[in-house]
Amino acid sequence: MTNSSRARNSGGANGDSNEGSSDDRPRGALSRLAGWIARPGTGIFLLGATLAFGVLGASDTLGRALRTMNQDNVISVKGVAEIDVTSDTAAWWGKVRARAATLPEAYVELEKSMAALRTFVLSKGIDADTITVESVDMSQQFKRDEKGNHTKEVEGYVLSQSLGFASSNVLVVRTISNEATALIKDGVEVESGSPVFKVTSIEKTKLELLEKATANAFERAQVLARGSGSGVGALVSASQGVYQIISRGSTSSSDYGEYDTSAIDKTARVVVTLEYAVR
Repeated sequence: MTNSSRARNSGGANGDSNEGSSDDRPRGALSRLAGWIARPGTGIFLLGATLAFGVLGASDTLGRALRTMNQDNVISVKGVAEIDVTSDTAAWWGKVRARAATLPEAYVELEKSMAALRTFVLSKGIDADTITVESVDMSQQFKRDEKGNHTKEVEGYVLSQSLGFASSNVLVVRTISNEATALIKDGVEVESGSPVFKVTSIEKTKLELLEKATANAFERAQVLARGSGSGVGALVSASQGVYQIISRGSTSSSDYGEYDTSAIDKTARVVVTLEYAVR
């Protein structure tokens, strides 16, 4: 009994000791933390860290505000300018063909056809010195067998030759292009190419377009700024878009630029993007 009683008393004492130790741990940790804070210099360190994080946060906020302010203080506008232009030069090519069983016969026929085409062009007032005649191209024609397959037996020859010129009389060039195929009724196998119309003074036109497009962009910026009670300040940036030279009345557009050569009357167009400071 005495031993059991001792054991129980001992166990109870141990149990009380364990429970007391568990309750003391949090209080001990807090005491150690308080002691560390109380050490010389620790408080200054914590104060400095707090201020540093505060400055970083304030700097980030200020940076965002400045970026927003910069964005809000710049206005971006596009300026557009168009100028009607007329082609002042044109080029044209025509081709004649001749067919015969032998090369000499084909060549004789080709010479007749080329002479007819040349005479026709000269009759429209084109200067002979501006006419260029290309070399002769030759191809063979082969017979076909009963199944429609080509054989190695030559059936005949086809010769072709091109004639071309350039002129400042764009209306005459267009007429020649339209009427050259009338030679077919005289036995001339002729192919009329599409005339190419260009504006040789386009570089001067481009400078004029840029000036007008820039003025247009500035006017737009003024309208937008006045609407918000502000004014237009200095030019911040400028970028030029591609030039478009399209047939007059056309609405076509391309991100890579366009140069129409099929029409005599054209429209030159450019777009610029400008950024102005707002005051």
